[in-house]
Amino acid sequence: MAITITDIGFHRDEHQRVVAAMQRLEGRGDGQGWINFTPCLTEEEHARVPERSALGDFFAGRGPAVAMATWTPAARGAKPRPAQIGVEHGTGPKALDRLAEVGVELPQGWVKRQDHAKHGIVAELPDGEDPSVVITWLIVASTLLRTVVEPGEDWIALVHEPDA
Repeated sequence: MAITITDIGFHRDEHQRVVAAMQRLEGRGDGQGWINFTPCLTEEEHARVPERSALGDFFAGRGPAVAMATWTPAARGAKPRPAQIGVEHGTGPKALDRLAEVGVELPQGWVKRQDHAKHGIVAELPDGEDPSVVITWLIVASTLLRTVVEPGEDWIALVHEPDA
């Protein structure tokens, strides 16, 4: 299956084009595709992010220095699966507890599936969750779970969409 990757640059508070991409993937009903969210970094900020080798990644007990968030659509039909979010970060264990300490809890109806030091946060979303709520939570969580560079106002959504 071929996948088309489209990048959508957006301001953290203006994500209508990303919402439209989420609705398009959700509308497929097959659970295929995903969207990765990363902050736009300047060259100077990017230079401050430590490089890790593949071997270092394998043995490291933590995720990346710059958090990356992911959303996957729900699958309907014979093998239903709820939509999910994930946040890979490098801040260590119990990230959801640390987020809750500053008032950023999983929204009502979201179900925690994982909160791991290296593999990050994974949660299932209720049917019909508002895409704007999802995007806002992912950006806020990713911003708080940074280790080196504080994300700014501009973000990139990488939409991975299977060809029809």
